Amino acid sequence: MVKKRRQRPLPIPPRPRRRPWSREFRLQVAVITAFGLLLVVLGGMIGFAFFQDYYEEHVQLPNSKAIQVGDTTLDVDYFAHRLKLLLTSINISDTSQAQMLIATEISLLEREELLRQRAPVDLGVSVSPEEIELEIGDRLGLTESNPEALANAYEPELKKSGLSDKEYRRMVEVDLLSSKVQEVFSLSVPQTTEQVRMRQIQVGTEDEALSVVERLNGGEDFGALAQALSLDSATKDKGGERDWVARDELDLSYAGKVLALEVGIPSQPIPGPGGYFIFEVEEKEPEREVTPEQKSTISSSYFSHWVDEQRTLFAVPDLQPLLEDANKLQWAANKAFGL
Repeated sequence: MVKKRRQRPLPIPPRPRRRPWSREFRLQVAVITAFGLLLVVLGGMIGFAFFQDYYEEHVQLPNSKAIQVGDTTLDVDYFAHRLKLLLTSINISDTSQAQMLIATEISLLEREELLRQRAPVDLGVSVSPEEIELEIGDRLGLTESNPEALANAYEPELKKSGLSDKEYRRMVEVDLLSSKVQEVFSLSVPQTTEQVRMRQIQVGTEDEALSVVERLNGGEDFGALAQALSLDSATKDKGGERDWVARDELDLSYAGKVLALEVGIPSQPIPGPGGYFIFEVEEKEPEREVTPEQKSTISSSYFSHWVDEQRTLFAVPDLQPLLEDANKLQWAANKAFGL
């Protein structure tokens, strides 16, 4: 038998030798790579800047501190929504008044927090969850206790206010506390008290006040000067008349000085809120009956003095965090005014 001859394997051609990259080609690759890295870096920087702006606008600023009262912190987002509610209640959309309205809302929220934290401790006045629930129902116009109807009406109310359930209930709680505390102080108003029938002239500066006193001493009529010069719109057209005023209705800065005046003798210039005053007492009574209107005014005065006292004892800062940061102020104003 003849053996088959094994075929020789086909020869494998040699691999072609790679030509080395030219200097120009390597330079092109380096430039393209560097440009690609630059695009990646620029894209990352733009993305980071966008994310940082978004984070600051939608997370950091809204949740930052606006007002601090004791251990309670109110954030900028809550402040903005409360400011918007204030604007709605007084029907103001003029941004030129933003600074004044922001200061007003800060004062209101400080007062609310002092009331919420201190009324139960200092006055023994508190509000139960059941009272809050009933008050919410009354505000929504629900005359009967119906949980389903309350839930259906309450959800759109929350959405409209922009507040959370907790924030809305805190606002209702403070309103109820305010009414209760007002009643407490109303019970403290005496039936009779020292009163004077008086008139006044208010001017802006001490020099103007001295000029008014000189003219009065020269024989000019008090009422005529009040109508011509007084800055107090409530009494100006009445010749400065304030009718009968109880001691506790007078501003603390000048109450004692007014009560010490002799009848018919104009006072020297007395500094007070809004400028300088010249007073003249026309009649005095050591024990005059307090009218219902006076009782309301006096109880409100007691309330305000109590809040001022708590503010001092509680060491509430004169300059709140919101007023220290222009970005926070701008964000809150834009949110409240819908800008």
